[in-house]
Amino acid sequence: MLVRNLHLKEKDAILELGRKIFREEDEIPLLIKALSLCSLELSFVAVDSTTACILGFTLVCSKSPTNYYVDFMKRIPNCYELAFIGIHPNGQGKGLGTRLLKETLLAIFQSSAKPFTCWLLVDTINEGAIKLYEKMGFRRWCKTLPPITPLPGYIMGIHSRRLIKSQYKHYANVLYNKPQIHLVLV
Repeated sequence: MLVRNLHLKEKDAILELGRKIFREEDEIPLLIKALSLCSLELSFVAVDSTTACILGFTLVCSKSPTNYYVDFMKRIPNCYELAFIGIHPNGQGKGLGTRLLKETLLAIFQSSAKPFTCWLLVDTINEGAIKLYEKMGFRRWCKTLPPITPLPGYIMGIHSRRLIKSQYKHYANVLYNKPQIHLVLV
């Protein structure tokens, strides 16, 4: 299994996988929008080493495709949306989501010169995903209900300070008299 940054040419394959795991009526239009807005350097794919098929992906957007859900999200500085995390049904329950999420959060941390917030929206019935996000340090910020979202959901988020405390060992290194934080995956 290879986990690496998403390439532009793979967006059609991501959409094809998305059609297998997301709701066509409401999630696929948002997936299409997220694919057009996502940051390639912050979005990842997990590729099967044997077949070269994409088994999972994350899409991160700094210009959010879905932030109209809650007005206060627009006022959070240096904010990233984990717009989608998708795992092929054959790859679920094998730690792939955890690995992709760790790589994604690490990339956001390393690319952000300022403290940041990463947020996402998850359906309340998606208990496995909620457990994963909480394990990674995300907190439930608020609950959404129809008609704002098609199904009841949670907006969950993590600030970079909580990310450091919850998932990574860090140490300070002085370089050019400017503190640098280096992260090591646990």
